[in-house]
Amino acid sequence: MQEAGVEFPLIEASAEEVPLPDTSFDIVFCDWGAMTFCDPYRTVPEASRLLRRGGLFAFSGSTPFQFVCQDVKTDVLTERLVNDYFGMHRMEWEDEVNFQLTYGGWIQLFRREGFVVEELIETRPPEGTTSSYRNEIEMEWARRWPMEHIWKLRKAAFP
Repeated sequence: MQEAGVEFPLIEASAEEVPLPDTSFDIVFCDWGAMTFCDPYRTVPEASRLLRRGGLFAFSGSTPFQFVCQDVKTDVLTERLVNDYFGMHRMEWEDEVNFQLTYGGWIQLFRREGFVVEELIETRPPEGTTSSYRNEIEMEWARRWPMEHIWKLRKAAFP
């Protein structure tokens, strides 16, 4: 804020229950974080509550492909399906909990909460790309199947 020369309040709160009034925002954005580590059946309705009509909701996170191919015991991505796709919701590792829905589950939830899907971007790292948090095996996996995606949604302009 100091560098930009602007002042605005910072609020620390759960994405499942934000202590701000309805229709307070034109944009709700999340880069991983809340949409991965909190229950989407609570965060998506909360984003809808906070957005004005026509507002943008954009977030990134892992794809259902990653979840069905990730061995929970070893935390290693496989080239085979090792977890069920249908019924996907809460995945638990030894020290972490992640949430994921099927693509149909996401779309049903978005529609129920008054969102229109504008775009779904399935990212794919180009050859030669390196990462500070992914190893080469995971990068090769992500070149074959979508590991991360970005949803771009718009709150319907009418009820």
